[in-house]
Amino acid sequence: MKTMIIFLVFVLQSAAQLLFAQNLTIEVRDIEKVEGHLYVALYNSEETFVKKPLTAFRIDVKDTSLSIPCQGLPAGTYAISLFQDENGNGKLDSGAFGIPTEKFGFSNDAEGVMGPPSYAKCSFTFSGDTTLVMHLK
Repeated sequence: MKTMIIFLVFVLQSAAQLLFAQNLTIEVRDIEKVEGHLYVALYNSEETFVKKPLTAFRIDVKDTSLSIPCQGLPAGTYAISLFQDENGNGKLDSGAFGIPTEKFGFSNDAEGVMGPPSYAKCSFTFSGDTTLVMHLK
């Protein structure tokens, strides 16, 4: 009986989390070359930013702008990084001094100096259905 109650509480908590989850739409603009894939990573802490994403996925680049729905995301603070893998090798290519040779972007269109921007510059609070516009650089 005790196990059944614990299980029921767990199921109700899971259902409540899904019920209160919101939708985030990522609008990616300024895609110069309609080729390859866009790799998108979503982070929820400074400690994991650009190291270990909460979730990550790849989509085909089929137009100069893309609308990417992210459904069921719980309210919270997040940051996004993305890059366009034009040559299909599955990584962000870089040249001299580690400067990327493929297009990339961060939430809030944040820019870094001698590396990626900080989590604080990229982070945004998500608490309801939202459309976030990002540009490739």
